Amino acid sequence: MEGDLLHHLLLALGTALAGVSIAVAFRQSTVLGYLLAGLLVGPFTPGFVAPMPTITQLAELGVVFLMFAIGVQLPLRELISESRTATIGAIIQVVGMIGIGYGIGLLFGFGQVEAFAFGCVLSNSSSAVISKVLGDRDEIDTRHANTSIAWSSVQDISTVILVAIFTGMAGGEEDDGGAFLQDLGSAAIFLFVLVPLAFLILPRLLRRVASLKSRELFVLVVVTVAIAMASAANALGASVALGAFLAGAIVGESDVSHRVLGDALPLRDIFSGVFFVSIGMLLDPSFVIAHWPIVLGTTFAIVVIKGALSTGIYLGLGGSPRQAVLVGACLAQSAEFSFLLAHHGAELGVVSPKGFSLMLSGAALSILVAPWVHQAVGYGLTKWKIRGEPDRVASELADHVVVCGYGRVGHVVCDVLRRVGVKYVVIEDDPHLVEDLRAAGVPAIMGDAAHEHVLERAMLHDAAALVVCVPERQVVRRIVAYARAEKPHLAIFVRAHRDDERAHLERLYGVDAVFGEQELSLELSRRTATALGVDGDALQRALTEARGADLVLPEGEASAS
Repeated sequence: MEGDLLHHLLLALGTALAGVSIAVAFRQSTVLGYLLAGLLVGPFTPGFVAPMPTITQLAELGVVFLMFAIGVQLPLRELISESRTATIGAIIQVVGMIGIGYGIGLLFGFGQVEAFAFGCVLSNSSSAVISKVLGDRDEIDTRHANTSIAWSSVQDISTVILVAIFTGMAGGEEDDGGAFLQDLGSAAIFLFVLVPLAFLILPRLLRRVASLKSRELFVLVVVTVAIAMASAANALGASVALGAFLAGAIVGESDVSHRVLGDALPLRDIFSGVFFVSIGMLLDPSFVIAHWPIVLGTTFAIVVIKGALSTGIYLGLGGSPRQAVLVGACLAQSAEFSFLLAHHGAELGVVSPKGFSLMLSGAALSILVAPWVHQAVGYGLTKWKIRGEPDRVASELADHVVVCGYGRVGHVVCDVLRRVGVKYVVIEDDPHLVEDLRAAGVPAIMGDAAHEHVLERAMLHDAAALVVCVPERQVVRRIVAYARAEKPHLAIFVRAHRDDERAHLERLYGVDAVFGEQELSLELSRRTATALGVDGDALQRALTEARGADLVLPEGEASAS
């Protein structure tokens, strides 16, 4: 049955299932479980060896559906809003890491060409890893997620140029740059011709198909669109992940995006695990043990140096310190395209077998530790003291509302408070938003609301209420814990992303936590029952009982929230 695709699919999914089961049992990231499972069935460990070529092909489907689903959740307009920072930042970071990697490669004894290839491998970060890690932490709808994924997408485009440079260094082309220009032109056709055409066609196509009310046809069209855009990107010299991601981002602009996401999530969950298993299969423990100093040095360069460089670049482009650290943490790992660059260099003869194994080991280890890096950074930020500029909040401000976070939810809260004449002060870590708020005459403090001194600057002791609209769970808990301890009878209202988090906050801190999906469901129920003439008292009792009960969502909806 060696050639049986069904048998290979069963092996791949069974391996992924075993890995993620272990990770869940020990409360670790599912990415870690997939990578360890891949290591156990890889060619470098004793026992059963999974068929690597078939696993790799199945893993490519995982990349397609993972990036397509993430694209749907992050529509094109939101990504364009981050385009300047992501484009400039990614270019500076790629060039900087190539230079740093070149220097490290020379220290490791590589020749000039192989040292350059080493730097290229270090420069790339995986949008698939970023998406998975942030998705596991319920942070996929945050600003640092948007910036990091847009940033890594620009890195994907740079891969086209680097592959062409490799080919030229190997002396494989006689036309002195002709192949480079051809590859660059093909990528430009995809980005500036096919993508705009897709933006015009796909939303209309999906609306038309949805109007036919055939679920089977709709699912088939969604899958075909994702794979077609990925294949077109690959054929024109861009990456499969970039093509699928842009297809999802375009579809995310349509009014049926919620339905697309619901149909894509099961496919994403099935195949994305196979992709991470395939990465784990590339890790050779014997090479890591025999060459551990340079392997650790490579991993250090990817995680620490690249993370710090990305943080510094984001700060230099005007980002807030907290967002800069989070973006740096997201980018502190390697990508599937790092493996592609290393493999391409080895095929062309510019990368030695030892250099190839080193690049694979360092890149795989950086992906392995990515969930822990992000978790550690998130924990550290809750204790990070920010020295902010003077907040300009009037000292006589009292009986006001402190609003933490001025994103989509916080913006609406502040708008309503303004309309009803309630005084409020905003805490926000984005300097651009703070500047705009102050220009509009709104009292605003620049800083991280998770820190006590920032809340004190908002005159929390004199406030009538606290509204917490930030998305990160650990930050929310720290804000609420401090506020409740300092002012026990303060009215606290919190945005929760999950029903279990809502219940936890209400039980432990006595706050009024709002879970968006629950309130939406109750409001739809109220309007439906009212339209049907249901007795008002009976309806109110039913809504009160439903609000007090636990809300159980289907697994797909829960993960999408």
